[in-house]
Amino acid sequence: MSRRKKNSYKKKKKGAKTGLMIGLVVMLFLAGFGYSYLNNLLNSTNQEAIAEDDELLGIGDKEFNYDETEEIPGEEEEEQDGLPFYYEDVKGVTNIALFGVDAPVGQRGRSDSIMIVTVDKNAKKIKISSIIRDSYVNIPDRGMDKVNHAYAFGGPELALRTLNSNFHLDIRDYATVNFTTLPKIIDILGGITVSVTNAEATKINGINGAGTYNLTGAQALDYSRIRKIDSDFARAGRQRTVIEAIIKKMLKSPVTSYPGTLGKVLPLVTTNMQSNDILSLAGSVVTNGIRTIEQNRFPQEEVSEGQTIKGVYYYVFDREQTIHNIGKYIYLDETEEPTETPSN
Repeated sequence: MSRRKKNSYKKKKKGAKTGLMIGLVVMLFLAGFGYSYLNNLLNSTNQEAIAEDDELLGIGDKEFNYDETEEIPGEEEEEQDGLPFYYEDVKGVTNIALFGVDAPVGQRGRSDSIMIVTVDKNAKKIKISSIIRDSYVNIPDRGMDKVNHAYAFGGPELALRTLNSNFHLDIRDYATVNFTTLPKIIDILGGITVSVTNAEATKINGINGAGTYNLTGAQALDYSRIRKIDSDFARAGRQRTVIEAIIKKMLKSPVTSYPGTLGKVLPLVTTNMQSNDILSLAGSVVTNGIRTIEQNRFPQEEVSEGQTIKGVYYYVFDREQTIHNIGKYIYLDETEEPTETPSN
């Protein structure tokens, strides 16, 4: 090889190395900028920290004393000791409690809506489970009461402790949305697609009959608050349908729209989750190809009944059977009763 060709080859090789280094630097810079941007964006949520200790969150509390002094169907002679904790030895399942608080912004109030959003990487599903708000439970340090009162008594930490203790769950994270801000979130997304019945249509402003509609935020709130035409079970189902519609709308949106959308939505949400947690969970949904969304409710009607105790209506239930039902569904993806799957 001549000296001229040799020098030319060295220059090209050096130029290629330099170009590669510049490319790597640019990629690292963009990656760092993107992460920093997303990190700052996700941290725009209203952060409210809660305890991280298992005992304070009621996780794995085998000494929990569930009050059996009142008549509860199917439990008169049942012992509460030894009931299973289905999450033990199960990996790949993440639960987030979603609370809908019907109170003015800045005030705690009762959690009028209680749902558990489960990301199940094993079954490749997102599961939305309602907890019936009148369920008669033992609120730690408060005694027997409706489950939705726990949030008013002690905020998200006591609400999580109540859910974990009574139903043998391992929920560590939560997100709270005030019903006064829910319409704003839905309007930011451009509305949500929901099928309504003739009876439901009479309770939604601007809807004249049965059909599938793109509901505005105000209409979706009307829909989720309907309670007089049927039952609290149906009302909880409508609330799950709204959450499912929101998730579907996000999954169908182009990824490029996420920063702008999240920048508007996240400031309306209160959570204890850090940006890394949210990024990791969102990433697992994408990388695991999770697209199936299911609904269920607990305690289930077959093991529960309404009772008036000291003049107050409660939804009392067979705790042992409910622990089996909810544990098998959330952690093992097993159902003893048909899972509710909406048609829309």
